[in-house]
Amino acid sequence: MNYFLQLNRRLILITIFLIFLFLIIIQFFVSKKNIVIENGLELSNADIFKPKFSINNDSQKIFITAEEGNFISSDEVMLKKNVTFKSNNFSIETENVIFNRSMQTAYSNDKSYFKTNNVIIKSNGFDISDQGNRIIFYGKSTVLLK
Repeated sequence: MNYFLQLNRRLILITIFLIFLFLIIIQFFVSKKNIVIENGLELSNADIFKPKFSINNDSQKIFITAEEGNFISSDEVMLKKNVTFKSNNFSIETENVIFNRSMQTAYSNDKSYFKTNNVIIKSNGFDISDQGNRIIFYGKSTVLLK
């Protein structure tokens, strides 16, 4: 006698459907999580950790650091979390920057803080071009002179 035919087919189909639905829900929540803790270490989906770059021109070097970065193309890198531009003359702090390594340009649409000895500029973004010789600030900007 075939015992499989004695089982309720509707109950088997509902059970299979619920297991399938449960697996899809688990996969959805696992894929949405950016940071996974494994053996006490945090892993994220960044391509570069603690990236360091520089913009070189005749008069100064501008050093760029961040917590993490992702490659957008072979030349462009998206720098994230505590992005800092430092030279002997100024510093700029922001959260997200797109840096072009070959053109040695950078821009951001996030709140930025430009600091020198005598000036502080708060803006809603900036654009560094001409190998760091030209900086344009975007959006609502505040200039504080000391």
